[in-house]
Amino acid sequence: MDIRNGRISERFRYIGNKGDSISDFVLSLYLSKDSTLYVGTAYNGSGLFIFNQRSKTFTRVKQIPYNSYVLTLTEDSQGKIWTGSINEGVYYFDPKTGKSGHIKFGDRDIADFPIYSILEDKNNDMWFATEGSGLIKVNAKGQIVKKITQKNGLPSNTLFGILEDNSGNLWISSLKGLICYNIASEKIKVYTKANGLITDQFNYHSAYKDKNGMMYFGSIAGMIAFKPEELAIRQKSPPTYITDFELDNKEVGANDKNSPLKKSVIYIDTLILQYNQNNFSLKFSALNYSFSDVTQYKYRMKGLSNDWTYLTTNRNAYFTDLSPGKYTFMVQARSNVGSWVGKEKMLYIIILPPIWRSTIAYIFYTIGIIVVLYFAISYYHQLQERKNINKLKLFEHEKVKEVYQAKIEFFTNIAHEIQTPLTLISVPVERVIEKIEDYPRIKKSMLMIEKNTKRLVELIGQLLDFRQTEIEQFGLNFVNVDINNILKSQIEAFREYASEHNITIKLKVPQKHVIAFVDREALIKICSNLISNAIKYATSVASVVLSEPAEGNSSLSIVFSNDGPAIPQEFRNKIFEPFFRMRRKDKSGTGIGLPLAKSLTELHKGSLVLSSAEADNIVFKLTLPIHQDVEFQLSSWKKIN
Repeated sequence: MDIRNGRISERFRYIGNKGDSISDFVLSLYLSKDSTLYVGTAYNGSGLFIFNQRSKTFTRVKQIPYNSYVLTLTEDSQGKIWTGSINEGVYYFDPKTGKSGHIKFGDRDIADFPIYSILEDKNNDMWFATEGSGLIKVNAKGQIVKKITQKNGLPSNTLFGILEDNSGNLWISSLKGLICYNIASEKIKVYTKANGLITDQFNYHSAYKDKNGMMYFGSIAGMIAFKPEELAIRQKSPPTYITDFELDNKEVGANDKNSPLKKSVIYIDTLILQYNQNNFSLKFSALNYSFSDVTQYKYRMKGLSNDWTYLTTNRNAYFTDLSPGKYTFMVQARSNVGSWVGKEKMLYIIILPPIWRSTIAYIFYTIGIIVVLYFAISYYHQLQERKNINKLKLFEHEKVKEVYQAKIEFFTNIAHEIQTPLTLISVPVERVIEKIEDYPRIKKSMLMIEKNTKRLVELIGQLLDFRQTEIEQFGLNFVNVDINNILKSQIEAFREYASEHNITIKLKVPQKHVIAFVDREALIKICSNLISNAIKYATSVASVVLSEPAEGNSSLSIVFSNDGPAIPQEFRNKIFEPFFRMRRKDKSGTGIGLPLAKSLTELHKGSLVLSSAEADNIVFKLTLPIHQDVEFQLSSWKKIN
């Protein structure tokens, strides 16, 4: 071929010596330093031949075995010719001396892998690209010093062509990308479609470096050309844009209802969200149209985490349940040569707190806390003041109680002192009365003495009974008692006393007798005091009413009433206090009767209350339980749980 005009001037259909087996499949051509043209063939009669340009004939190189496939040819710095075979390793020979050699890379009994490319580097080491055995290094002495395979980082063990750049790197085409191997550091970097290649699969005998350092590699999809030193310059990553905004898995636009976007998310640099808009995602894309499918991204959300998240397949960043606060979303795309150098796309995001966590809310909370503390402190001081007042009242009460106890002790002691002389007086008086029938005037006086003596004894007995109830030493025996009969006998006992004071006394009891378990003597004392009190303060009428207990009712009620004057409001709560008497000179008394009746009632687990204190309607209501916890009936007793 005339390279000046591209015309074919001669055609050689067969390669070989005269009378030699004919080979017609040329795989390699090489023009040596001395302008010798070597031709390598394959198949029948294959081998290495020298073309004589004058005689237009081919001469077989005998140092290369007959029928040895010559897949590739090269010349080293010493002038040796190296050939790569299909399964017998490497043959070499020196055209000047005729010496030759053979290197096998595998076991003797096993066929070697095909060798597609041979290169001598600047250090005079030989490199061999094989199909299946990776990259092999042989030193100047012909010794195998290194085998580099997939185990060492190659993408494939099938290699096609080898070139060396000016920086000591080997560029190797393979079945899975273009490999850059640094001889000094032994680092491997692989370039693929993600880095801008048109394909990852290269071709045989398709590697060339021109005088300017430009490298050319042929692939199944075409040829690529580049300068290695330009790839060393770190390229900026392509510009990145945020293209879509989704809120709760729904895409949101600027014109949507309740949208936080005032315009398209592409054109904003600040995004303000409500507290309940904290589940969202951002979609981004780089202006790298040629390799958009393999562009890699990294992003981070400052304020949430400072670590980068790397993405290889999708272009979405998802965020859920972000707390109110300020964040900065940062995203960047990687260049096709693996560089992250370039400007990052940033979006400032502010998530507002709910109203109850806003600044105004915290101001109100602070004010509220201050107010609460103020009232709490005020309440505490008031409470302490009340406690002090209560302590003072308790102290005063204790003092009153001490005075009261002193009074009780005094009256009790006096009562004990008086009781014995009165008893000694009453007995002789009774004897004198029995023998004084003949002296009517003296008898009348003696009867008066007897009456007043009994009254004194009765009063002293009441005082002693009340003292016993106060110190809880008054024992009660609950027996079944006919309440109707008790009331009738008491009314009869007081009828003459009522008549002397011109008071009509009435009794109303049910026809069916009411039976209750009470202490007989205690009930008589209660009733006698209440009847006596009703007659004493009545104007004209005093009455006692016993109500029939309803079926299933566990208590009975007796009402003692009279038509006396009203009890002033300020005295109504004091009439049951010991020794309390309203200021009335016309009515004598000790102030013991009602307190004694109330104390005996409470020992029965009953109640005695002033139910009415109005004029002409003074009413005391006595309520007693029909049964007690411990009851005596006839000569036996029982305990009721």
